[in-house]
Amino acid sequence: MRVPAGFEELIQGQEFQSEVQVYGQSLGMARIRVDLENITFLEPDKLSLAIAKLYGNPSGLDSLLTKKLHLPLSRNGQLSCSAHRGRVGCDYLKTDSLGLIYDENNNVVRLFLSDRYTLHEPEDSGYYQATPAGRNALIHQQALNLATTGQYQSLTLRGNGTLGLGETSYANVDWSWLSQRSGHSGTQQAEASNAYFRQDFLKRIYIQAGLMNSQDIYTNAGGNIALNQLPIGRIRGFRMGSTLAWANKSKMSAGTPVNLFLPRDARVDAYRDNQLLNTFYLKAGMQLLDTSMLPAGSYTLTLRIYENNQLVRTESQLYTRQEIGWGNGFQWFLQAGSPDSERSSMTTDASHEHFVMHAGGRLPLTDTLALTAGTAVLSESEYAEAAADWLHGFDAGGQLSTRVSSLQGSDGSRGNTQQVSYNDGFALSFYRTSRTADDCNVQRSHIYDFTGCYKNTSVMLSVPVMSWQVIVGYTLSDNQGRYVYRQDLDENSAEYNAGAPWEQVYQSRSRSENWQLGLNRSFAVNGLNINTRLSAYVRNVSTYSSPDKGGYIGVSISRSTKLSGGARRTTSAGVSWQSGQPSGSQLGYSTSMTQYGEDNGNDRIGVALSGVNTDTVNGSVTGSTGSQYGDGTLTVSDAWDRSGSRRHTFGSSGAYNSSLVVDRSGVALGRWSNDGAASAFGVSVGQSDGETGSRVSISGLGRRTDITSGRRAVFTTQGYQESRFSINESGVPSDGVAAEITRGTGTTTAFMAPGKILNKEVTVSPRYIWLGRLLDGSRQPLEGAIPLNVASWTSVGDGGFTMETESRMDQLYVMRADRFWVCALKVRKVRDVVRYLGATTCQRTDMAHLPSAERRQVTLMTAGSERTNSPVAMTD
Repeated sequence: MRVPAGFEELIQGQEFQSEVQVYGQSLGMARIRVDLENITFLEPDKLSLAIAKLYGNPSGLDSLLTKKLHLPLSRNGQLSCSAHRGRVGCDYLKTDSLGLIYDENNNVVRLFLSDRYTLHEPEDSGYYQATPAGRNALIHQQALNLATTGQYQSLTLRGNGTLGLGETSYANVDWSWLSQRSGHSGTQQAEASNAYFRQDFLKRIYIQAGLMNSQDIYTNAGGNIALNQLPIGRIRGFRMGSTLAWANKSKMSAGTPVNLFLPRDARVDAYRDNQLLNTFYLKAGMQLLDTSMLPAGSYTLTLRIYENNQLVRTESQLYTRQEIGWGNGFQWFLQAGSPDSERSSMTTDASHEHFVMHAGGRLPLTDTLALTAGTAVLSESEYAEAAADWLHGFDAGGQLSTRVSSLQGSDGSRGNTQQVSYNDGFALSFYRTSRTADDCNVQRSHIYDFTGCYKNTSVMLSVPVMSWQVIVGYTLSDNQGRYVYRQDLDENSAEYNAGAPWEQVYQSRSRSENWQLGLNRSFAVNGLNINTRLSAYVRNVSTYSSPDKGGYIGVSISRSTKLSGGARRTTSAGVSWQSGQPSGSQLGYSTSMTQYGEDNGNDRIGVALSGVNTDTVNGSVTGSTGSQYGDGTLTVSDAWDRSGSRRHTFGSSGAYNSSLVVDRSGVALGRWSNDGAASAFGVSVGQSDGETGSRVSISGLGRRTDITSGRRAVFTTQGYQESRFSINESGVPSDGVAAEITRGTGTTTAFMAPGKILNKEVTVSPRYIWLGRLLDGSRQPLEGAIPLNVASWTSVGDGGFTMETESRMDQLYVMRADRFWVCALKVRKVRDVVRYLGATTCQRTDMAHLPSAERRQVTLMTAGSERTNSPVAMTD
């Protein structure tokens, strides 16, 4: 093949690292040499072993691979979908031996073999296959939560770090740091709830050693075994058991329902021990909390309820969340070691316990019925729990879920739970738990997991009636002999202000009972969303002298407006009337406005104003932002008491979540996915000409983010979970520049163990679009000119033109016949991605003064011409 001087390397070939796929299954990266016609594998033996493993080493395949992979193979690039914009039949090659299609736009080599060879179906086909391209990395996720009210401040930092060590092994640590301050006194606490090494065997068994809490027992990382009453605390020792982490099935997350009655609009802070997990801003009524962001496990969930930035009460519920999926056959675990005391208002002093052993298992009897049992053996006591779970689906599409469990202890401890839930147009949720001991008022009992006695019952029924939603709710909380923090007491209690909020106080008896009936209706009129709510309630609280009876009527109107650039704004206003003790009848009002940023919805800012009669005025400002470096939100509020003390009570809450990934490619800050051991995706975006500013869009993992070229972004995802993300061109131009992805576009699906990262390389070519008119030195239209340094050019007559380039340009070189011009480009204005040049006067020049690249272009354009004295591009 004849090529001009300077282009010889196209014939000699260039070396690349390219992804190799066999019928869509990735074999990882391989070294190849690419020339104009062929692909040559530089490590054919390594690739041959990977293909043979995928096909199960059938007869004759080894000799075929040895013969073909050592030879240059035709590129067949014309068959790739990226070359033909997804034409029907692309990315497929029919062959009787072995062939390939080289997709140079995405740097992928697609291999195809004869039909007489079929992909091997491995024995563990019911389990996920780890993505071969995943590499070990250190993945750390960190979260900050802040809550303040008046002189009280609480700051929680927590994190999870996972280090990949082998193909199926990793080290993991969970840590937290708590700082609290009230007036001039303060306290701090730091601890690690997990610090262990884990190794998986045959995708079915795992072994862990180190410091461990019970979280993994309740998830698919273990056997997904729910023992919500058994005292399984944190231990220092070892654990082994079955795992569902590799099971190839869809996963869901379910937790015990958390129903909460609110007579008024309130802020609710959810704590596990002293650790702030989440903050909710909720309307008055019976509310079912969104627990999807709460960590798995079984623990006491403490809800602190604030009205007008004042703590009005605290409620505690035993909460359990496990990952649904009974798996294949019997699931089990066994662990032993020394107990590591966890500070909790519901945890006793277990320092005298030196040994503890836990064991448990779940046996599915049918597809809808499973039995679970477990035992805990301590130095001085033993406990046993048994539970039954039953699911039943109905033809109409609803599903009934039930669970009953019972706990027995050698020290006289007893416990039981009952749970029923159903959702199909109407929703039913029932949850009851009870624990007792021989003497509920014995302080600092030796019971390992809890002190005192309590009964909690929660029932909620939601039924559609015509155009209304009718809600009936009931909650009962009865506690005896327990330790609580001062900040969790009712503010009317004498102990509430008698010391620091984090000090523990022994409480002998407390009881709260609530009934509520509510009606809700929502409808739209002329773009306005109108919501109407009515409710009546009765509250009996042991600290109140008489029952609290009241009602609520409220109407709110909201509207959403689309703005330019994909932004939108939501405004709302409402008025309400409510009655109840001790404040009597109250007229409330509220208004708010929230503006969301670009169409990815990562940024928003909002303001809200509300009040009750003329006595109280509340104002708040909320802002949140999200990017490839993390997600943050902050709310600042003020409650102004205009009738009594006439003072302002300031409050705030905020959160920031992010991740830090360290691997062979460097260090990168990214976004948070969720609690627990994580894996990650890395995307490095470059440009073919080295310029920066173009964007690509990364979507998946529950969000979308634009990344500027020249940067690297990382995205964490839950380990042991199949995840998918897509890389596409961004619809948002940057600085008047369009962009085209020339390598790395498309959707990637991967499954990785914790501590692994999959890196993806993306190349972006910017596209500059120009519109102008060329004039010669006499100010006459320069008709028939051919550009020398532009690949895409369209003449529109009278010297006018449009052109597309991959970089910014200051000068345009053109030729006509054997004459040359240089034209200085000056942008008059930019609209969207079009650069308007107006009329440009060009100056004459000669070939000797052309840059080397332009002279080479003249040589290519005139190659083969019989004229040798002067190049001619075209004749008039």
